[in-house]
Amino acid sequence: MSPFHPSRWPERLPARYWLARARVPLSLLAPAPAPQPLLTPASRDAGLVSLLVDDGRIAGIEPVATPVDAGSTTVFDLAGATVLPAFVDAHTHLDEGDLLATGITPARDLAAATARMRDEPARWTEAELRTRIGFALRTALAHGTRALNTYVDWPDPTDPEGPLAWRVFADLKREWAGRVDLHFTSLLALHHLADEAAALTLARTLARAPEGRGALGLVVDAGAPLQWLPRAFELAERFDLALDFHIDQHLAPPEAHIGHVARLARLARERGWGTSVVCGHACVLGALDDDEHDALLDEIAASGLTLVCLPATDLWLQDSGMDTSHNVQRGARTGRRTPRQRGLLPLHEARARGIPIVLGSDHHRDLFFPGGDLDPLQTLALAANAAQLDDAVFEWADTVTTTAARLLRGADASGESGESGASDLAVGAVADLVLHPGRTSAEVLGRPHHGRQVLRAGQRLAADDAVPPDFRDLDRGIEHRIDHRIERWPT
Repeated sequence: MSPFHPSRWPERLPARYWLARARVPLSLLAPAPAPQPLLTPASRDAGLVSLLVDDGRIAGIEPVATPVDAGSTTVFDLAGATVLPAFVDAHTHLDEGDLLATGITPARDLAAATARMRDEPARWTEAELRTRIGFALRTALAHGTRALNTYVDWPDPTDPEGPLAWRVFADLKREWAGRVDLHFTSLLALHHLADEAAALTLARTLARAPEGRGALGLVVDAGAPLQWLPRAFELAERFDLALDFHIDQHLAPPEAHIGHVARLARLARERGWGTSVVCGHACVLGALDDDEHDALLDEIAASGLTLVCLPATDLWLQDSGMDTSHNVQRGARTGRRTPRQRGLLPLHEARARGIPIVLGSDHHRDLFFPGGDLDPLQTLALAANAAQLDDAVFEWADTVTTTAARLLRGADASGESGESGASDLAVGAVADLVLHPGRTSAEVLGRPHHGRQVLRAGQRLAADDAVPPDFRDLDRGIEHRIDHRIERWPT
């Protein structure tokens, strides 16, 4: 047997081999075998199995109690290392990603970031977008992501060609086919639907998207004109579009904005469209009193909506500490205060009601969030800490794998490589896998990057693809925008 250590594995794996003693989330096995004794303290959500990979697919799954009849087949003994399906990142903003590399600084709150973003798309060139988005896709691939959804800022819904970023994404979708499956969602404020002609133009553009239709994405937040919500559903029904809302990204229930999520849930239930509706952020859910909170979650559960939690961005922007009314009296030199509230969805309560939950990377290194690296495992680690998720890798792995995959439009349950189908760890599924030497959630999330091994169709990534790109690669495509006051190493 060969031990689990990438440096000791051949560059090209054999066509047929066993991954023996792999620790997997039982909920992702299809069908799930009986749990086997673990090498480390027990987890009710994890079990040990041996996976047979043959010609790029999972050809067999055996409990460890069943001896592996290897014969001449190579056996890689994982000794309890964790195996997950490849990641699916359902909420990203690739057209805005790595804007900080141009020399701009991040905002400290949502309103400021949104205001500054209004002028940004006009500055973008095709070369810059290709550079930043290509960098993001290379990063996602290295981390083990096989499919992702990105939002596209849509400043002018009357333009039948869509924004420049939309056209660049269409080209990149074709170029990246088989490596990262790219999905698109528009992003514009709900009030734009008041113009019926513009709304129809937008829907037609999304419906005729090359290589698969886009989704209709709308921002519904403080002061949004809710009378136009029905039109969003009318467009979705007419053009067969999924609906995706950035909604209630605030922590102020006294402002009476909680009606946004509630009305959306009722509309989805009335129209039977709930399983095609996604609500991202919804931070206000975590700021309600218990009675309101429970009633609203019950409404969402009945509607079939999916909730998407974005821990990195929402923890950064919510209760941002920019209220300066107390700073002078308290002698704060920075003009800041430490945030008091968490900008998180109530994950435990939502899951207890059977509401589908997904975690997303959201923004990375842009005006809305200065960190992030499009790594779903990093996102899971942050959520585990902020929301106190027990045994997060094995109990919540679906939020960045199978549940996220089912969320994407046109999901194909066959688990074909490069498609967004919900491919559980099942016989017949393509062996798109992420291996990690950690044996428990504590070990995996304590060292999320250490020793990670990505397999696509049963083979290791090429050496250049297996590590995230160097940040200096960004400079070559954004030279026209770089603030040269920032000292940079020569490239």
